[in-house]
Amino acid sequence: MIHGERNVPVDENFTVSDNGGNLVSGIDSTTFTVHVYDPTNADVTGSVSGFFTELGNGSYQYTFTPNLNGVWYVVVTHPIYFPWGKTDDVKVDEGSQTQIYETVIRSLGLMHENIYIDNPTYGDEGSLISARVRIYDSSINVGTNSGVIATYLITADETECGKFSYWSQVKI
Repeated sequence: MIHGERNVPVDENFTVSDNGGNLVSGIDSTTFTVHVYDPTNADVTGSVSGFFTELGNGSYQYTFTPNLNGVWYVVVTHPIYFPWGKTDDVKVDEGSQTQIYETVIRSLGLMHENIYIDNPTYGDEGSLISARVRIYDSSINVGTNSGVIATYLITADETECGKFSYWSQVKI
């Protein structure tokens, strides 16, 4: 299954080989037939702006732009080499896989995994009233300037030693 993002072109890659297993290059893309089905199972081939590209060495690519979240289904056929069709699913989400990854990593940091607190400031009663918090992409980078995912400023007031009336953590 391929993963894609809504309204962003996705690529369906496939290879073509003859009966002897030899890869076949130079096929006219107009001899391929494609059907694209959206998550409602409607054939939307004509409305997804698809096109073929030869990548070389018997490899080809069909590119289209999905406009709905969900699982899309692509069928590519060729009358000589694969009349039965080559098929694949495309799982389309609102955000990219990179955005999802970055959100998960950031969440782990906010749960105090790979975190570093420095630049503390203390109030008159000796309580911590501000500091810098950094979250990192790996334990190897903790405390360095490498792999910083985000930096935050934590602040609190000091009502008496060890007590505060608010605590805030703001991304800077």
